[in-house]
Amino acid sequence: MEIQTSPQVEAGTLRPGIDNLFSIILGELDNRIQNGLSGEEGDALKGLLAEAREALVKEDYAGAEEHFTAMKERQPELGSIQAALLYTLIGQQKWETFEEQVPLLLQTASNVEETSDIEAMLANLLGEQGHYDRVVERLEKLSVAHPDRRANFAALLSAAYVRTGKGEDAWNVVEQALPAEGEENTSHLPLIVAYINRVIDLKKWDRWSKIQLRVRRFLKSLETEDDIIRARVVLLLECQSYMQAGRFREAELFAELVYGMDSKSEEIRELRKQMQEMHALSKELEKLQKDTAVHPAIVIRNMEWYYGEFNEEAAAGLRAQLPPEVLSRIEADPEKLINGILQLRFRYPAFYRRYQEEWQEVYKAKQAELASK
Repeated sequence: MEIQTSPQVEAGTLRPGIDNLFSIILGELDNRIQNGLSGEEGDALKGLLAEAREALVKEDYAGAEEHFTAMKERQPELGSIQAALLYTLIGQQKWETFEEQVPLLLQTASNVEETSDIEAMLANLLGEQGHYDRVVERLEKLSVAHPDRRANFAALLSAAYVRTGKGEDAWNVVEQALPAEGEENTSHLPLIVAYINRVIDLKKWDRWSKIQLRVRRFLKSLETEDDIIRARVVLLLECQSYMQAGRFREAELFAELVYGMDSKSEEIRELRKQMQEMHALSKELEKLQKDTAVHPAIVIRNMEWYYGEFNEEAAAGLRAQLPPEVLSRIEADPEKLINGILQLRFRYPAFYRRYQEEWQEVYKAKQAELASK
């Protein structure tokens, strides 16, 4: 999931690209304070940075622009501030101003490699706000201008191709950028992850067994502790990303790869088990939602508990989306609900096992309700 779509982000958080820029800016300010910048000036700049962050959390791009502009006037040579300012222009779709400011940011680069890295960063910031056509345009030009670095941009370009409906281009650009099997190293991790994600995005499951073997061989070839940790973190982040989106088949796929690296880790074994169970639940849920023979209360409660494991907001809002007449009959007949729980145990065993304690409590409560009548 290399380029983030432009989804709603959790309150108080930022998307990864701009969040990383804030960390870079803060680090550069601390470094300048250690090298002679007055504490008073440093505090003032950090205050502006905090206000810019607060504005961006609220998607107030114009307000954030004002704060970054003030910072840029005080520290014009800091490219990270200029990049953050460009992010606010993207948010307002002020394209003319954006294109005017890009050359000023590129001037902060000290060599060709830094220039292309900045261009790639801008493409990522554009992608975070959903401007995938512009990402494709920028990265294609960048690949032509720097053919020797084309592989560095391939993962990002591939993700943008997916977003713009160019599936075969998305697949081909990664395949062409990958080195020969056995020649991979940790610098190719973004490409390897992109390769896996293209299998998922383009539903090329017939290719997965062969690609999985290649990835596993690569992971086993890693020798240094730093390389192993880096690969594990990258894979776990992908797993977490899919898990948070409720896509457990995909999350399980990455959990399996990590498990193959370290099957003795209790934490990784538990993660793998959890993803296997949630994947099984997701398959049962598809059937359950279409099964008109199941009591509505059974379906609703299962969905609440299921979504509550990874999306509390969706779980909390589930009943609010239901018509009053449906809500009124969910708890109306305890005998039918008891029978529905027994039915669930045999028809949908993964759901029953996962929430067995909860269902036993409901069962006891409904029996008591019947006994009191």
